[in-house]
Order: sequence, then structure tokens, then C-alpha cells
Amino acid sequence: MDKPIYAARRFRTAWKSLDARPRESVIDVILALPALVAHPHQHTGFGFRRLHGSQYWEARLDLKWRLILKIGHDDIILFDVMNHDQVRRL
Repeated sequence: MDKPIYAARRFRTAWKSLDARPRESVIDVILALPALVAHPHQHTGFGFRRLHGSQYWEARLDLKWRLILKIGHDDIILFDVMNHDQVRRL
């Protein structure tokens, strides 16, 4: 995967408030991104899926937290870390 990965300001703020386990899961998702983007429907345990037909995607970090990414043609943006209810309102 040749796309650069950037972190949005929202993500950096959320990152600071996360516990160790969700932080480790974010890193696991980042490391798995090439495979997730190439084969989004393959089972990886992250529940990687597109949100509402948009450029936004979600990856499950644990039962509570979701990593929201914006995958464009040229780059990937780590957009935010939200709980399940916040994702539904997005």
C-alpha cells in the first residue's frame, strides 16, 4: 500500500484519552491496513466495513471502541476513535 497515513486533530485528541488496550488495537489496525484495504470483507476480527457508502470506514477495536478512518484515493486519514453510539450518529 503506497498511501500515506495521516492523523486528524480529532484522532490525536481521542488518542490521548485512550487506555493501553485500545491504543494497542489502533496500532494493530494500522499494521493490518494494507490487507484490510485490499480485502475489506475478509474476516480479520476488526469488523472492517464502510460507513453509509461514504469514504469513512470503521474498524472495531473492542466491544466499545471503533476506529474511524477516511480512505481516499491518495491517502488514509485516522479520523477519530468513537464508541458504538457515536458511530451510529456519524
